Formats: sequence, C-alpha cells, structure tokens
Amino acid sequence: MKKKIISVLLATAMVATLAAGCGAKSDSSSSKDSEKSADGEVTISYWGWDSNYYEPLFKAYEKEHPNVKFEPTAVEWGDMLTKAQQALASGSELPTIIAMDNTLVENWKDLDICEDLTQYGFDNSKFVESLAEKAVTDDGAVIGAQESINPAGIAYKRDLAKEYFGTDDPDELFKIFNSYDAYAEKGQEVYDKSNGEVHLFHSGQAVAEWLYFASDVQNMNDATLEYTDKMTDVMSTLVKLRDANAVDTYQNGTPEANATYADDSHIFYPCPNWSLSYYIEGNDPDGSGNWGLMHAPVDYNHGGASLGITKDSTDEQKKAAYDFIEWAVQGDGATVARDETGYVTPYKELMEDSEWVKMSDKDVEFFGGEDIGKVFYQDIAPNMASVPSSAWDNSIVNVRNDVAQQLMDDKSMTLDQAISIGKDQIEQLVTDDSVTIK
Repeated sequence: MKKKIISVLLATAMVATLAAGCGAKSDSSSSKDSEKSADGEVTISYWGWDSNYYEPLFKAYEKEHPNVKFEPTAVEWGDMLTKAQQALASGSELPTIIAMDNTLVENWKDLDICEDLTQYGFDNSKFVESLAEKAVTDDGAVIGAQESINPAGIAYKRDLAKEYFGTDDPDELFKIFNSYDAYAEKGQEVYDKSNGEVHLFHSGQAVAEWLYFASDVQNMNDATLEYTDKMTDVMSTLVKLRDANAVDTYQNGTPEANATYADDSHIFYPCPNWSLSYYIEGNDPDGSGNWGLMHAPVDYNHGGASLGITKDSTDEQKKAAYDFIEWAVQGDGATVARDETGYVTPYKELMEDSEWVKMSDKDVEFFGGEDIGKVFYQDIAPNMASVPSSAWDNSIVNVRNDVAQQLMDDKSMTLDQAISIGKDQIEQLVTDDSVTIK
C-alpha cells in the first residue's frame, strides 16, 4: 500500500483548513473571482523556477489571447513544495498553474491540490510513456502535463577523442564505449598515456548523477525504501571508474568544475539536452565545432517537470489555464518553447517529425554539424529507461551527491563504507515511521 508522507507543516494546514470552515473557502473564491474583470480578462497566477521557459511562452500566449494575463512568481525549484505547504498552512492562495519537478512529483501527488487534466480532455497517451506516467496518481488522475523531455547522452570533445581513441565519429565511439566496464578500461589507458593529466570525466558527482538516472533499480518497493540496492547499483560503478582514474575530483557545478569544459584535460560529460546551453556552450564559448554527442550505455532521461492546475482556482481560470497548457505542450506554444528556450515537448506527434526536432543552427554547428536533434529526440527518447518515482527521491539525490564527493575526496573509501555513510544520512532525512529503509 502506498504510504502518504505528510509533514507537520502540512498537517497544520489541514487543521487550519478545517477550523476555517466554509467561510474561509468562500472568501478565497471571492478573491479569485475578482481577478476576472468586467471586460472578461482572466488573470492566471503561476509559480515556477525557470523564467527562460515561461516568460517567452506567456508573452506569446498573451499576444494571441489579449484577455489573459499571467502573474508569475519565481520560486527556486527546491522551494516549490515548501511554498505550497506554507500556503496551505496559512490559508493563503495557491497559484492557478504550478510547475512540479519530476523529482518531487510523488510529493505533489500526496498534497492532492491539482485537478485531473483528463476532465478537460487531456490525452496522456499522446505523450512519451516514460514521462507521461510520472504525473499519474494511483487512481489514474493526471495531475500534470509534462512540459519538456530531457533525453541524455554523453557529450565529448572531438579533438581529444581523436587523440586518444582515433576517431571523433559518435557511432564509432559508442562501439568502444558501450559499457561501464569499457569506460573504466579506457579511462585507465588515457590516464596512463597522458601521465596522469587527462581524465575521462571531470566530476564524481556528475557521473553519479548520470548513473542514478540510468539505473533501473527502483527507490521504493511498497513501503520499503530500497536505498542499499539503488546506491550500490550507482556507487559500485562510480568506485570502479574512480579506481581506474577515469574520473577527476571536481565538485559538480562549481566555477572550477565549469572551467573544465574549455580545457584539454577532460573528454566526456554526461549530457541531457538542457546542458547544451546551460553548461557546454556557456562554459566553452570558443569550442564551437569541437563537440560531439553519442549514446550512453543506457539511454535515459534527466530532468523534466509537469504543469498542473490547482483545485482552488475559479472555473474561468481553470479553463484558461488548461487552454494555455494544451497550447504549450502540443500546440503552437510547443514551437515557441523549442525556438525560444530549447525545450522540446514529449508530445509524440511532434517528436516524430524529423524537421520539427532539428536543433538550432548554432547548436548543430557547435556539435560539428551533427544532427543532435535526431539523436536526442528520435534515437534516445523512445528508448529511455523509466523507473517509478518515490516521495523520497529528493532526499536520496542529496545523499547521493554528498557520498559521491566523499568517494572522490577519499580514494581509500570502499563501496561498503560509502553505502553505510549514506544510509546513516538517509535515516535522518526519512521522517515517516511507516517507511522501512533497507
């Protein structure tokens, strides 16, 4: 049986709601009704963390629908759930549309604040299954529409690939690097050949992140958190790569780590589609033409979020919000998102169009003329690994990052020691007594 995870803050919210009674709900509705002006204008409030995504979409939609106005509030993705809990606890309003990160989607289900989009006509079967199922509750309600798909491969520097492996062709490289063992073997060879100057990867945290999302081991089995099995699957490979000197010790995301994208001492980088602009092109501005993209040993998805409509909204707001969401994920807005932000919808009809999934000329040029849109969306995306989410995913991710860095900083640390350290940490984070940590 699925165990509900309700924080003390959320429990307080429920008590506050009951104490407020019908009068409080009426006041909330009255406040929201006032947002619809006499001339038919509808105001849609929104909470989200990526203004690069929502600002161009809101601007384009408002141009087509002058009666609709958006009021976005920028919230860090890690703070979204807490902000919603605080709103419930205080009796304050939730937004009309809320962005829900896939890592926390099980927690959003437990809050039970979002409408079932199928009642408005949303057809979840038209979206890539491995993502579409993320925001579906146990009773079949679809609480969010996936805004983007984030297929991931391995990016590499072409000049270093030629120097150490004799080719920069992605298909030929994948024949060499088609398993984790191959990465370990070649990592040692490169390290030795370069007299210890060159590693395959720059960061153990980045490698652990890749291995985590590519792992087919579930985090939860009923009420059991399968921490040991999940982290053993991830960390055993990291230890193997570490001991083969395939991985450097940079802490992922730091300025020092980001500077490695432009150096000649690191060859490979785990590469979800969003990292092209956020990491590779931004950190290696002079590297255009020197990058390539190949498959990882396991095709996987890294990231993503869904857009939901809160139950507390008025009927007018819900109708306008659903029209926007449908437009954004399967209509003209999907093209706006692709062109303006690089986000690609998991709507299968569009993804199957070879012309539609082509990346920008800038991205293609940066990757040496490679058709990376086809690689991401037509080669990797249909074969991505899909593992059910759990309400403790974010806690496991935090522990994973910490343990991965400890493994890299202390090369004498064994796999068993790392698993034990992480288990102690996760036991402090999991506050639900009904969950067994294995």
